[in-house]
Amino acid sequence: MKASITDLTQRRHLLALAAGLPLIGCVSSPSAGGTLLAGSHVLHFPAPGLGATSDDIRLHAHRPARWQPDDPVAIVMHGVRRDADRYLREWLEPAEDAGILVLVPEFTQAKFPGRNFYNFGNVADDKMNIRPSEQWVFRVVDDAFAIGRKAFGARRERFALYGHSAGAQFVHRYMLLAKESRAELIISANAGSYTLPNRDANFPWGLANVAATDEDLKRAFARQVVLLLGDKDIDPNHPNLPTDPEARAQGVNRFARGHYFYEQARAAAAKLGVPLRWRVQTVPGVAHSDHGMAPPAMKIMRQGVAA
Repeated sequence: MKASITDLTQRRHLLALAAGLPLIGCVSSPSAGGTLLAGSHVLHFPAPGLGATSDDIRLHAHRPARWQPDDPVAIVMHGVRRDADRYLREWLEPAEDAGILVLVPEFTQAKFPGRNFYNFGNVADDKMNIRPSEQWVFRVVDDAFAIGRKAFGARRERFALYGHSAGAQFVHRYMLLAKESRAELIISANAGSYTLPNRDANFPWGLANVAATDEDLKRAFARQVVLLLGDKDIDPNHPNLPTDPEARAQGVNRFARGHYFYEQARAAAAKLGVPLRWRVQTVPGVAHSDHGMAPPAMKIMRQGVAA
């Protein structure tokens, strides 16, 4: 059987990404119907008022061959190396298997320098003074979804959100503090430290100085959240493991800290008398690896947002 142009294009993208070559495609090459075809693309969108520069944000995207406009959309947040292109490569095969459109916004060091700007969402300055909420960078997630939705013609109005390592730090703080969100499922994978869902400490370790109300906490507890933890992510000396005293108090490694965060959430939800829609899921045999976490995360997405 003769391969179609779409099939050949798809294979070219897969081979290029597997080899670590630059992605091919952009928003200036839509199909005749006005939407981008199957394959990998780099889009750009502005983020006025956000970040240290006025640069646009790059959005790395992959449309699987069998994805259709009514199928799910996933936003993936990269780690501390800010390597959105690598993250997209690691999500290619799971995305193709699941038929889910993947969008990876790139938070460059130039535009979002340091962990305050990215891991902590720019909620506070270097002295941990709380910034005005319009300067928080969480809205980049929903902006990326809006841009990707338009570019690919997606008809779903909500998305799944995943972050690994530094991206997981961003994602769980988004989950706690982003009041307006279209995320229907949130997966935080192997975060190094957490903002605890209570008002016992100041940000970034708690919510005491962020003016979080009981209603804010109830909203967070009602979200569908999976804390995805590799059971081999137990190195207490990992070079990127946060060593702040407050982080150390959460556990000796990422696996322990994830369980501690969940138990703190259970206690806070019980205190408020509300159910907790979060759960912990362990990934056997995986250490601190997005590559190892991507397939089970995609499986959770497919099961959780397929309807």
